[in-house]
Amino acid sequence: MSEAKSTITRVGSVPTETYGQAHIHWLASAAASGARELTVGITTIAPGGSSPLHRHPNCEEVLHMLAGEIDQVVQGQPTVRMRAGDTITIARNVKHHAINSGTTLAEMIVVFSSPQRQTIVE
Repeated sequence: MSEAKSTITRVGSVPTETYGQAHIHWLASAAASGARELTVGITTIAPGGSSPLHRHPNCEEVLHMLAGEIDQVVQGQPTVRMRAGDTITIARNVKHHAINSGTTLAEMIVVFSSPQRQTIVE
């Protein structure tokens, strides 16, 4: 096993993915930084935009709101309005998506419990 190393990444120079109208900047993952145990990103959604309904079969997701507000839709639960400072943990393989219900850019930190998170869009 090789020795772990510390890696610095910066928004603007990291891999970015788009899911629906959600843009994710991957700050730490197996691909972005050599992370071995998790994935971390910053997600932005413009007003009126949303991520598609999706699930992660190999990991939990924690989403922490930095700015703006979203309606978080989670399978089997009432929709929750989230604002800056709110955090949600979404169980492995549960369908969910976020809708920017506000008038400003929604910005959030997203963390997955796997360095190679899987996403299945429904």
